[in-house]
Amino acid sequence: MTPVKSAIGVAAILWLSASTPAASQGDKTSAGGEAFENVQSDFTEAYNRKDVEGMAMAFSEDAIRVTPSGIFQGREAIRHNLQDALNMGLHDYSVRRTVSRSYGAFIFNAGEWQAKLGNQPFHGSYTAILGREGDQVKILEETVTVAAPDK
Repeated sequence: MTPVKSAIGVAAILWLSASTPAASQGDKTSAGGEAFENVQSDFTEAYNRKDVEGMAMAFSEDAIRVTPSGIFQGREAIRHNLQDALNMGLHDYSVRRTVSRSYGAFIFNAGEWQAKLGNQPFHGSYTAILGREGDQVKILEETVTVAAPDK
């Protein structure tokens, strides 16, 4: 696999707001309270189990996910995107949230991620907007970037 394809594939799996104290030291406290924090810890747990269904359920039914590999609209498209990325074998995934702000009924998170594909390290940035879908908190929009390779 070429480095460009690897980077695109890595970006497909990584997203932003999935952070817990164990996975991301130095996080700022999440805006919005426990319900918003639980979405993030639940996603992280699902990721570590390679549970694509659990990861997809963190997104709202009509969520939008933007990565270097494309724009994915709706939970079903996001589920397929996450499965494809998991099939690549990404590991040692962690995130560090650096911003968490509330805007009315929404929470905006941003930070940095890192992971490995084989022995190749990758890193980048993410943003996520979380809100309520019925009585549950879900990711409404997420954008993931991959940093240019280090020289």
